[in-house]
Amino acid sequence: MPSRPSWAELVQVFLRIGLLGFGGPQAHMALMRDQVVRQYRWVSTQAFAEGVALCEALPGPTSSQMAMVLGWLCRGALGGLVSGFCFLLPGLVIVLLLSELWRQGQSIASLVTVLVVVKPVVAAVIWAFVGKLLRQQRQPWQQAMAVSVALGGLFHQFSPLVLPAGLLLLAAGLANCWRAPVMGGTLLLLPGLVPWQAALGWVQAPWFRLVELAGVFLQAGLLVFGGGLVIIPLLQDQVVGLGWLSEAQFLDGVAIGQVSPGPVVLTSTFVGYQAGWSAGGGLVTATTGAMVATAAIFLPSVVFILVGTPLLQRIRRNERVGRFLAGVLAGVPGAVAGAAIPLTWTSLQAEEPLTSLALLGLFCTALLLNRWLKPSQLVLLGLGLGLVVALLL
Repeated sequence: MPSRPSWAELVQVFLRIGLLGFGGPQAHMALMRDQVVRQYRWVSTQAFAEGVALCEALPGPTSSQMAMVLGWLCRGALGGLVSGFCFLLPGLVIVLLLSELWRQGQSIASLVTVLVVVKPVVAAVIWAFVGKLLRQQRQPWQQAMAVSVALGGLFHQFSPLVLPAGLLLLAAGLANCWRAPVMGGTLLLLPGLVPWQAALGWVQAPWFRLVELAGVFLQAGLLVFGGGLVIIPLLQDQVVGLGWLSEAQFLDGVAIGQVSPGPVVLTSTFVGYQAGWSAGGGLVTATTGAMVATAAIFLPSVVFILVGTPLLQRIRRNERVGRFLAGVLAGVPGAVAGAAIPLTWTSLQAEEPLTSLALLGLFCTALLLNRWLKPSQLVLLGLGLGLVVALLL
């Protein structure tokens, strides 16, 4: 029979998992299973498997949701909050420190060189993620949905018509839902999913920037299906369009999220920090922006796991809801691909043609190495190569 941990044990174990949580959600899950199921026997193998199935069906970063599920099973709702917070805390602190180092290093030539080298590697990691998702889609309708969403994303890049990735994914879910016979129950869509924060764009006060941040990241948190890198299309248009970061700077944020422990969704901490700083409020507003962005993107996960789990377990069996979720998941590779194209183009830009050619070679090499190396390992390799190049120049 599973044992019940003390609060100190719960905090210690999930802080350790968060600190060692490099390598993506699969590595996080393996660490949690090893610690919570095998070593301490707080949760049974069956309960762990059921928790994984539930988290895979919900929007949000799977590993942080699983940390909350395990804490909930061990010590109730408060335990879920504690375990989730402890899992995220080490990565959050590291991303905050790297965000400030990045901000201060923008005028340092050697750091700029390192970031130029690592950008094609990050782009390759994103494309490898697209390929992984596409290999999981064997049905023609799934492939058609992905292509449609990708084309919608590309159309948005070359036209004044605003087609945010979140709206495209909702459309994919509704299109697949339409194929289902009418069942009992109702599917509710939050009107807040339609981008409203642009209406606040005229407000320049730092604290109104925090309202914008909360809106952008709350919407993204509701639509993170299929892996943490799905935040790229959900955030790219908003972050770049609102002038918080350029596409190149956004790629730097993704790189920082990759090399830090914890879920890559902690890229939101970097974006929130830089957006808060650019609003003119200094360190206090920057740190508050990071906290607001991080809290907003994880808030849906907290609600789904700790409040709505019994309801969600019932409505998952509704065929229309199931088809809606399947449609959203089918569109995810297309959304990521649509966002990856301009990001990749940006990562290959350089003043000298030979430099662009070298960056293209690095991108292709990293794409091949994705078969054997984890994303965090690849990005660290890119950072190391960038340091070597910076020392030689």
